[in-house]
Amino acid sequence: MNTNLTVRSEGQWPIAPYPGPDSSLGRGQRSYSAANILDFQMLVRILLHWRWLVLGAIGVGLLGAVLASLLTSPVYRASVTLEANPPSVAISDEQSRQQDQQATDSFDFVATQVGLLGSRAVAERTAQELNLANNPDIVPQEGDASQRLRVATNIVQRGLKVIPPEQGQLIKFDFDSTSPQLAALIANGVADSFINTSLQRRYEASAYARNFLERQINKTRGDLEKSERAVVAYAQQQGIITTPGGTSSDGNSNGSDTNSLQGESLVQLNSALAAATARRVAAEGAYRQALATGPTSDVNSAVQPSVFSGWSRHRSCVVFAVKPILSMMAR
Repeated sequence: MNTNLTVRSEGQWPIAPYPGPDSSLGRGQRSYSAANILDFQMLVRILLHWRWLVLGAIGVGLLGAVLASLLTSPVYRASVTLEANPPSVAISDEQSRQQDQQATDSFDFVATQVGLLGSRAVAERTAQELNLANNPDIVPQEGDASQRLRVATNIVQRGLKVIPPEQGQLIKFDFDSTSPQLAALIANGVADSFINTSLQRRYEASAYARNFLERQINKTRGDLEKSERAVVAYAQQQGIITTPGGTSSDGNSNGSDTNSLQGESLVQLNSALAAATARRVAAEGAYRQALATGPTSDVNSAVQPSVFSGWSRHRSCVVFAVKPILSMMAR
């Protein structure tokens, strides 16, 4: 602290005795010094000294609170709780497996539903379904219909408060209004609009899946018909004939061309060829048996007629089988 101060001497300084603590105070006045300790007794003395001022301030505050309560319109709140269920529309097996995996963690889905519930689209749909734009108690009937609808949408969105759940799939939202009937009406309207919007999105998803599957089925049917036409054209070009006896993948018998002349000839040729082959095998077996037993009169008399008769029948069958072939080649 600097104590070397220069003081100009311009004359004598007046010196007088220091006045006492109560020498300049009037009647009913008290002096308060910062040197005094501010304890409870001091606070009580201060309150008692300024009691009328404190009581007046409290009275004015109470009167202002009563007037504010009387002049302020009461606000009513309507609450609604909704359950958010994930959609189950799947086009393919892969999407079904993905939905089963996502079903265990539905936090993202619930957060999305909370955002959709508080969106402007739901508020606008609520205003349209409840016809709030034409209600003079809610929207002033000034301007065109689009402006009134915009004002009604702002009123719905401003009074709506969505509370996201900490866990689970229950979403709660509130709507505040000065009218209890209007609060309940708009809260229920928001719930209905949100449910209708969710159903519409699911219907659009199922409609898209149905249209997609129909397009794929029509494309597959067209490819199948094109392939069948190509097979029929190739069979006609190459002279391929379908014989009976085969079955398709669904258990039904395949169609055959045996009703035509070429089909009947082919069937007869196949039958004659099978019979001739069987007789040739029998004749060859008898011949080998004759060679094994030796040239005896009993064996020769027993074998030769059967061999020659089989050979004659085999020859007749071959001739019968060759004649249709020649006739087909001649045609």
